[in-house]
Amino acid sequence: MPSWAASAGASLQVVWATFLRDMITAASYRVGLLLSVGGSLVTIFVVFFLGRAFGGVAAPDLERYGGSYFGFAVVGVALSNLMALGLTGMSSRIREGQVMGTLELMLLSPNRLWLLFVSSSLWAHAQALVTVVLFVVAGVALGADFGDANVGMTLLSLALAVLAFNAFGLFSAAVVIVIKQGNPVALLMSAASVLLAGVFYPVSVLPDWLRIAGQLLPLTQALEVVRRAALGGEGIDTLWPRLLALVVLTSVLMPVGLWCSGKAVEIARTDGSLSQY
Repeated sequence: MPSWAASAGASLQVVWATFLRDMITAASYRVGLLLSVGGSLVTIFVVFFLGRAFGGVAAPDLERYGGSYFGFAVVGVALSNLMALGLTGMSSRIREGQVMGTLELMLLSPNRLWLLFVSSSLWAHAQALVTVVLFVVAGVALGADFGDANVGMTLLSLALAVLAFNAFGLFSAAVVIVIKQGNPVALLMSAASVLLAGVFYPVSVLPDWLRIAGQLLPLTQALEVVRRAALGGEGIDTLWPRLLALVVLTSVLMPVGLWCSGKAVEIARTDGSLSQY
């Protein structure tokens, strides 16, 4: 067997073993899973009633997204949940490893750092994708119209968005490794994205200088592409500039995030704080 095939097989074994471990752990805490699902349903109903109360006011700014505030907000909330998971998925597992004393053992394994980080948050991503499906199903049941969706473009943009969010997640993990408690990267990015990316309102209502700042956020580009593909049925011919912007952001952020996380582990090993919490 070629060495690359053996390496790929070993990596897949690590990913599957980690995923299976986290799935079994989550299944043993069924109440937490039920509360998560319940919270998602409550959010959907909140958005639904907001749409009934204020949707008509925002209608002129929503024409390119199908004209429905409810559909607009359902996509916004679903992607913001994915972003929150990308920002905190890896860092929360790092923090858990610090508190339980398993982080040092995990990082001393012969596996590559990026593989350990990605596999540690894989189950959380699976849960987040199930939550997105739940949002869509509940949204359709309450009247959101995805009948004209360009499914291929929607799935492609979702995949790119997840990569971009996890690039920032690597920054969060690096900060947690060094400072232990607190996650300022996740806090600042979440606040900036909710304010500037257009989760609950179109970015067209923002002042020009805030709108320009918002274009640097992956969530802004992801929301624009997913909404226009899922609600308006648009394809690559009109969405390629936004898709390209998302690709460029991901291409820049991912290697920088990998470098920062590797540097953070190196610093923690040097000063002996890797096992501290």
